[in-house]
Amino acid sequence: MEIILVALILLGIWMIFHVWQENTVKESSERIKKLLELNEQTEFLDGFRSEFFYDVNLSTKPKFDRFDLNTLYDDAVRKDEQLYNSASNVLKNQQIYQDYQQKTAELESTITPEESKKIHIGYKKYKIIEEKLFCELMKKPILTGSVTCVANYRSPKGRNSYSKRKEYALNKVLERYEELKQIDANSQTEMARRSRERALMTDKLRYSILKRDGFRCQICGRTAQDGVKLHVDHIIPVSKGGRTIPSNLRTLCEDCNLGKSDELE
Repeated sequence: MEIILVALILLGIWMIFHVWQENTVKESSERIKKLLELNEQTEFLDGFRSEFFYDVNLSTKPKFDRFDLNTLYDDAVRKDEQLYNSASNVLKNQQIYQDYQQKTAELESTITPEESKKIHIGYKKYKIIEEKLFCELMKKPILTGSVTCVANYRSPKGRNSYSKRKEYALNKVLERYEELKQIDANSQTEMARRSRERALMTDKLRYSILKRDGFRCQICGRTAQDGVKLHVDHIIPVSKGGRTIPSNLRTLCEDCNLGKSDELE
């Protein structure tokens, strides 16, 4: 019992001495004073989410097998404003932190053996404590984050369960957002192009193509007298970049046209 009591007393004395050393170094270190000044001047963004989770439950196993987690991620990037804002904050913090790190790297210890001796702390011990306090006092902003996407499927009777997941870096969200914005813009442009090309197919142009081709299907040779309905077909489909001009148009019967669909021959 006496041994335990002595050990506790010695531990208490050591802790008091250790706290005194840390306080003494903190008060005397020019390096730490400059760090605290830098901390006051540097503002990081905080109070925002850095972890995001999105999941979807699929109704059948084939749907689960085909489901692309990138689709779930892209949908979140397009629609979740909080995700976008958090990603923006992370990037801003990274930019601020780069400058902060450079400035803290320039803060070197100025203590000398003579100065440490005056305050009754060994020079090496002083440097160790100073470095420890410096690392503890450096600001630690939110610089990373993650976006987790999960797809699940559970069989009707619950006998089998399947799950797949994928993680994305939060700081890559803005880059993907810009990519998707360009993809969507291109899609709208393409839709407008297709609409313009289809609008060029006037009754007059349709009749001129039918007349040019002798009112005969250019694949099977049948005519309306054979009981088929004639269409004017784009040789290179509009969906593949084809234009509505005579050289890209031909007469096809309904059967041949439906069989061709939008495939290139």
